[in-house]
Amino acid sequence: MLAILLCLPATGLVAAPPAVPETDWPEPLSLDFVLARVAQTHPDLQLAEAAVLQARAAQLQAESNYGLRSSLLARLRWIEPSPLAHDPSRQDHQLRLQVSKRLYDFGRTAALEAAAEADLAAQRLRYRDALNQYRLAVMAAWFDVLLADLEAIRDTEAMSIGFVNFDRAQARNELGQLSDIELLRFESIYQLSRARQYASSTRQRTARQRLANLINRSDKLPAELLVPPLPDVRREIPEVETWFASAEAANPELIALQAAVRSARERLGAAQADRHPVLNGQAEVSAYSRDSGGNDPWRVGISLDVPLITGGETRAQTARRRAELQAARARLERRRREIREAVLDSWSTLHSLRARRQELAVRADYRDLYLDRSRALYELEVKSDLGDAMTQTSDVRLQQARVDYEITLAWGRVRALLGQEVTLNEEDRP
Repeated sequence: MLAILLCLPATGLVAAPPAVPETDWPEPLSLDFVLARVAQTHPDLQLAEAAVLQARAAQLQAESNYGLRSSLLARLRWIEPSPLAHDPSRQDHQLRLQVSKRLYDFGRTAALEAAAEADLAAQRLRYRDALNQYRLAVMAAWFDVLLADLEAIRDTEAMSIGFVNFDRAQARNELGQLSDIELLRFESIYQLSRARQYASSTRQRTARQRLANLINRSDKLPAELLVPPLPDVRREIPEVETWFASAEAANPELIALQAAVRSARERLGAAQADRHPVLNGQAEVSAYSRDSGGNDPWRVGISLDVPLITGGETRAQTARRRAELQAARARLERRRREIREAVLDSWSTLHSLRARRQELAVRADYRDLYLDRSRALYELEVKSDLGDAMTQTSDVRLQQARVDYEITLAWGRVRALLGQEVTLNEEDRP
């Protein structure tokens, strides 16, 4: 798996979809369209991508230890030669080409390269998880807009009914058929519904602004959103042990932390290898403006640098890397337990939401029948609570939508925990 991950593009695990011009965004807007064109310029994804690039840079830095190094030294100098000098010229210029290469360092660079490779794999996995979390945030913001619209419909109905009742109460009060205190009661109900309708209208704009910020269209609020298909609300919930096993094997954060443990182990090995010698090769080619016994036209050699006393630096670095390894192992175990709890929590939430959805389905059937009866009584000019029935029906529909959206988001969180892509497409579901 590590080799496959390292073969992916350095900028992340998921290739960026082609940019869509603003004029090509459809109206009304669909959630599938937005999720298929995740904005790669969102700050959260840019931070995750920057971490991948930094890990790649660290890998290149480790690989450079065995790289070829060369430099050109040019010198212009005038001197007063000694009377005993063989060459009495005053010009003592020099041009030198130096080439050096590390030949062997007894495992130090190999450990650093392995650590950098594990770090790069971990950051790419974290980018993939960040992409899933971003998709979940977009879905949640999308559902918030739809719920805000349903709330506005419910509250507008309630305000309209409150106004009609208040208007009728005024007419009856003028005829002396209704007391002032009863009139104030109707007016209080109307003003309360009016305040709620104003608050729901404000939530509509706030929810749209939050969604626009997430999809990088903060200057253009989405007007009309399509209600997406929600196949997850009818999915069967498997046994939780199945999810435990899948999360243990494929959760991107767990795999990333396992790679971090490998990286810490390799860095510990690199620190311990600091006490080993380093074998280097050097070559020089020089040109001089005056002859001298020490001016060699070329030199080739091998040097062996053997550390004898490092002043405790190697021991300090080894202790530091050993502590980092212990911390990496602890973070891995802690996150493993947290993910197990998150899986169980999502499993329990889905069961509770399914029961809630069944209860709301029965209530919706009751409200539909109650509304039909109230409408029939109203048409027969019999005293009816038609307005209240309409409001209650709208409220049940709002609650049904909220539960369906919560179920869909819960399934999305489960997919993220299991290392799967967060999507709404039925054909992409395992």
